[in-house]
Amino acid sequence: MGLGSLRLVNLDEARIKNTDAQRLLRVDGIDPLALRAKRRAKAATAKTFKEAARLFIRDNQSKWKNPKHVAQYFMTLLGETEDGEKTDNNYCAAIHDIAIGELDTALVLSVLKPIWHDKPETASRLRGRIEKVIGYAMINGLCDEGLNPARWKGHLENALPAKGEVREVKHHAAPPYTELPAFMTKLRQREGLAARCLELAILTAVRTGDLIGSDRDDRPPMKREHINLRDRMWTIPKTKTGVEHRVPLSDAATSLLARIFADYPDDGSGIVFVGDRCGEPLSNGAMLRVRDRMVKDGLIKRGVITTHGMRAVFKSWAADMTDFQRDTVEAALTHVIPNRLERAYRRSDIYFKRVRLMEEWAVFVEGKASNVLRMHA
Repeated sequence: MGLGSLRLVNLDEARIKNTDAQRLLRVDGIDPLALRAKRRAKAATAKTFKEAARLFIRDNQSKWKNPKHVAQYFMTLLGETEDGEKTDNNYCAAIHDIAIGELDTALVLSVLKPIWHDKPETASRLRGRIEKVIGYAMINGLCDEGLNPARWKGHLENALPAKGEVREVKHHAAPPYTELPAFMTKLRQREGLAARCLELAILTAVRTGDLIGSDRDDRPPMKREHINLRDRMWTIPKTKTGVEHRVPLSDAATSLLARIFADYPDDGSGIVFVGDRCGEPLSNGAMLRVRDRMVKDGLIKRGVITTHGMRAVFKSWAADMTDFQRDTVEAALTHVIPNRLERAYRRSDIYFKRVRLMEEWAVFVEGKASNVLRMHA
């Protein structure tokens, strides 16, 4: 077995190489000549990170239902659109031409560190996508299996601050619950499907993604088939926590949906809140634009309302103005029970208690006197 040219390898280095080869052969039972040939063949056909990322997107693209999700993978990993056009942001350019098997922690950090503090959300998602590409390469034999250098838990968490620690966490703007009935009156005077979507979001206290879908988590938008007006129930197939969730529909929510069905016929997709393009839901900023127009018209003040903040209004109202148990309120918000043991034994979604809770909430939001009868043990 040749150990290298005399001009490049001195005697001491040759002895070390010989010892390593003898150890492989006599201790590990591995033919060093065959191993070297295998490594050379693998290096000759090695895929770069960009090639591996392209293969990963090709093999997984069919399960990403939202076109925005696909576009984000192309943009952040390849620095291009689906049509091959260059984009302004090419985050992974530094590792595009490096063999996927040669990527290490230092190279991954060289991609993440420049944007980790300025764009923590984007950087966090990019890290997860790089981890998936490397994991894909390992499973498909494009590189050796081992520690994924882009893994967060027990690895990069020791080199980078958590996303929530990068900058001060700002709560979503939300008005006092006492001001909500007046806001609801003004909102109902606005025309358009986005205004109706915001109205329903308030009445049901759900997340924006439950109504218009989420491209990050492959969650579908609200569809007509998910709604049972007769039984006054909306079934969300998959929430942010990854579970199915039943939403009780109050009188106000049921009437609102009935009007929406009558005023906005199905375009064939079944999506309740359709955007500008047929078959696609409203954009993430549609409800915020309704708010911005209300600010422009002088109906509300700037910076006091966000869609997600309405869930905080609901929680504050329930805590201050009702005697519903905390578990009932948390279940209405689809919050995960923090205690794992309690979560394992909790088999009920407290649906019938939530029916009364959501009806009382709707009565409050509409500024009416409550006629809900409390049931006490």
